[in-house]
Amino acid sequence: MPHLKDETHEQQSLLAKYTRDGIEPEMIGVTDGRLHHYRRLVFNVIRESLSSTYPLTVNLLTQKEWGVLCQEFFESHDCVHPQVWRMPEELIGYIAEHRQDLHERYPQLEDLLQLEWLEAEYYMMKDRSFPEGSTQDPIEAPWNLNPESEIASFSYPVHVKNARFISSTDQGNYYCLIFRQPTSGKVKFMNLSPFLAWLIATLKADASSSPRDLFPVIAKEFGVDDEALLKEQLSQFFKKLKSDEMVR
Repeated sequence: MPHLKDETHEQQSLLAKYTRDGIEPEMIGVTDGRLHHYRRLVFNVIRESLSSTYPLTVNLLTQKEWGVLCQEFFESHDCVHPQVWRMPEELIGYIAEHRQDLHERYPQLEDLLQLEWLEAEYYMMKDRSFPEGSTQDPIEAPWNLNPESEIASFSYPVHVKNARFISSTDQGNYYCLIFRQPTSGKVKFMNLSPFLAWLIATLKADASSSPRDLFPVIAKEFGVDDEALLKEQLSQFFKKLKSDEMVR
């Protein structure tokens, strides 16, 4: 592909700069009164992309706070990702670096942004197929877990509670299983206890281990030594995971 002429590159750069800072430059072939439409259209794309990625954050912040944030991000942040759908991820770092006032006002904001970005990322991720086969016994056999999954940890319960009703008193340790259903393509979130989060993480890390193999560790680390009760609880949890297509 031939390189752009220097003059063409210069004109493109001037237009790009104008769409961000609003300072109208001297450009070749520009019709008076038309240039501002480019800035409006480009900003609308950015704002719509941010709003559709972070609808819960839009609901948490005031209308003015969100509007100012989008405008500041658009004008001053040099985006790295060439793909528009990945651009909203950069808002997280931008807020952390330039808008600590928002984090102070909304202590749950960081977790909320991470949760919403995870959802977007999972919707757009490349397909990963389940390993062959199915789990023959939820206690004695290794679990065939959905490869499109991970466990996220949060300091605030943003995955189970409306962020507008979360305060500093809700701070704690929370675990969330995020996964994409292969049949529907929907991204699901499941609240987990620390024990169940550990169990899933351990079984994912060692695909050859079964829950039965972990019973000695469970008894020592979690104080659960009633095997009959443990089997019943794990079997019910397995049924829930299977119905949600998290395990086969």
